Amino acid sequence: MQLNVALTGALHERLPDAGFPDIRPPHCQVLRGIEPGGSRLTDLAAAARMTKQSMGALVDHLQAAGYVERVPDRDDARVKAIRLTPRGEHAAQAIADIGTQIETEWAHKIGRNRLEQLRQALAAITA
Repeated sequence: MQLNVALTGALHERLPDAGFPDIRPPHCQVLRGIEPGGSRLTDLAAAARMTKQSMGALVDHLQAAGYVERVPDRDDARVKAIRLTPRGEHAAQAIADIGTQIETEWAHKIGRNRLEQLRQALAAITA
């Protein structure tokens, strides 16, 4: 099983129990990628390696559900920044907590050292 599929599946299974049944794995990257002061849509799209239109659709869903809001950018009032709402901050923290739980489970399965080696190998591949 691919590592990404396993992680995505675990997130999808656990988010409803954490109180976020409307959050899907693609939304997780968006919520975790938003800077504390807000992020531009183009920056979020570039970080996720997706089109601005695709990112816009994810942000639209998150905004409609109350997880994010669009506000004037602090550096350029012509641009809107995406900022987490309190609900979005709570969801981002739940995603981080679930990630930590999954990492702990994986460490129990293969050992902390092997997990760190895996992390280093993946970082080298994606660098």
